Amino acid sequence: MPFVLVRVSVEDYRKWKAVMQEHVGKRAELGSRGTRIFRDTEHPESVFCLTEWGDFARAKEFMGWGDAAQIRRSSTVKGSPDVSFLELADELSA
Repeated sequence: MPFVLVRVSVEDYRKWKAVMQEHVGKRAELGSRGTRIFRDTEHPESVFCLTEWGDFARAKEFMGWGDAAQIRRSSTVKGSPDVSFLELADELSA
């Protein structure tokens, strides 16, 4: 299962999330199966997005989508995101 983990630092979480929500259709069009958003409890400006994708090629297409830079600028992201392409290696029970 392909996943993309993105860490960003945001100035305004609500504004950032609103911009993310505006582009749910584009993510779905490219094969996103959903995104879970996490915030660092000690540094709430640090946000992690874990998105499951149908395949890596489509995930990389979204990450390179021309509007992605504009999204970052309009959504209060500080600096460049840290992006990792992950493959589920294993699962452990509780």
